Amino acid sequence: MLQRQILLYIQNRVDQKGQTVSDSTENPAEEETDGPGFPHTPPLGIKAVHPGDEIPGPPDPEQPPRPEREKISWGVVALISLAAIISIIGTFLPWTEARGEFVIREIGWDQPIDALIVLFSGLVAALAGGAILSGIKSHIITLCLFAVGTIHAVLAIIKIFDVENMESTSGYSYSIGVGLPVIIVGGGALIVASFLEWGSRRREQVSS
Repeated sequence: MLQRQILLYIQNRVDQKGQTVSDSTENPAEEETDGPGFPHTPPLGIKAVHPGDEIPGPPDPEQPPRPEREKISWGVVALISLAAIISIIGTFLPWTEARGEFVIREIGWDQPIDALIVLFSGLVAALAGGAILSGIKSHIITLCLFAVGTIHAVLAIIKIFDVENMESTSGYSYSIGVGLPVIIVGGGALIVASFLEWGSRRREQVSS
């Protein structure tokens, strides 16, 4: 009787051990999934976001390049302004002087048509200088400056020849007033400014 009980006890212990081994090998996938797994690798070009990291936003759009502003020829603008002012001042100065018992001076505005030509053409030159100051580059501006300068110089030279050809009458001799040379200086400065502006524009075209 005692031997039979010992055999039954041993058989029960063997059965319990066999059941434990079968349970441990029944679900091998569960054992493999226990513990931390491998980190997820994102596709190429995408940054992995870990807990606590700031979520990246969309990339900033590319700003279009700003167009470069035309370089301003300050020296040319100053020369144009000075030349226009000189020519306009010349209309208020004596163009002809009659010397005799008295000195009689005739200013430009005693000949209103010629004075108006110098005045309005001088204003056109001043506007051309303002256009250059605002960054406008055009061959029309260069031609305008050259034309105005030529008008001033030619008109003053013609007047000088007229005064030189005047004959003395009633004891008065005629001479050239200071206004005509002043207008020639203003016109010559405008012609020089036109060539400087043309050269500046050519250099910018070559460099670009």
